[in-house]
Amino acid sequence: MIGRCVYGSSTALFLLFFLTHVVIAAEAADIRRISAPEVKNLVETDQALLIHVLSEIEFEFQHIPKSINIPIIKMASTNLLPLDKNRPLIFYCMGER
Repeated sequence: MIGRCVYGSSTALFLLFFLTHVVIAAEAADIRRISAPEVKNLVETDQALLIHVLSEIEFEFQHIPKSINIPIIKMASTNLLPLDKNRPLIFYCMGER
């Protein structure tokens, strides 16, 4: 059984600096890469939803606090995305790149 790993704010900030595929998307025409400090600010002020796109097992093992898990293979069929289409979405994974 893989235990849940909870990170403090300093560890979460450390992880944010190593995320290389952080993308924010308000709509398909407005997709852009943003920096770790921008992610931190948007998430801390509840201006964006942070979405971990890897499997549920990977999410349970390691994730950034305040993020939700929507595996990429379930993205089209989920009801976890916000109803407010103007709220920015930040997608991330803990990949090597």
